[in-house]
Amino acid sequence: MTASIAEVELDQKRNIKLRGTALLDHKGKYAFTLSAPETILLRILQNKANKPVSLTVSIPGEPKKGPLHTDKLSFTSTQVKTKIKTSYREDKFQFDMNILLRIALSERLFPYDVQKKGEELEKLIAEQVKQELEKLIKNIQRHRIDPIGLGIRARAYEYGEYKKVKEDWGEALSRADIHLDVDVKIGAMGPVK
Repeated sequence: MTASIAEVELDQKRNIKLRGTALLDHKGKYAFTLSAPETILLRILQNKANKPVSLTVSIPGEPKKGPLHTDKLSFTSTQVKTKIKTSYREDKFQFDMNILLRIALSERLFPYDVQKKGEELEKLIAEQVKQELEKLIKNIQRHRIDPIGLGIRARAYEYGEYKKVKEDWGEALSRADIHLDVDVKIGAMGPVK
């Protein structure tokens, strides 16, 4: 598992402000920075998301109209569970990640009948979260780092294969197959109707 550290800055009033998370490679050198929303996604992948977790996603197919009608939807998770299955197939590691998010809608800036079409909205939110997670994973693989801790799982469940690549785990992870399944359940519609 490669290191990550909080990235902070001083604003104009000399207040400390969190910018995101700096990810380091296996030698401790800077690799790249995650924004605040990407940091939340990383914590979900690590199964270390502190409750509540708040995210905003764009819902495809919802037209953007005027200053208030947009395609954005915000939610707060009431429960986050990440399960990872580890295997080694076809000369590469495979990680199957199942993520369960129980959420409460906190902001919806477009008309939508959640009570009648709730399951459809759950699928739309799950797909958007999955796309964001996949972008993050691709970026991590491209930089050959492991802030998620998949190397720890590979060592625990596929030690024989891990032992062969442990000196260059970043390269092995960059070739790994990582499959995501995101399941979203709306538990509450929040204050906005």
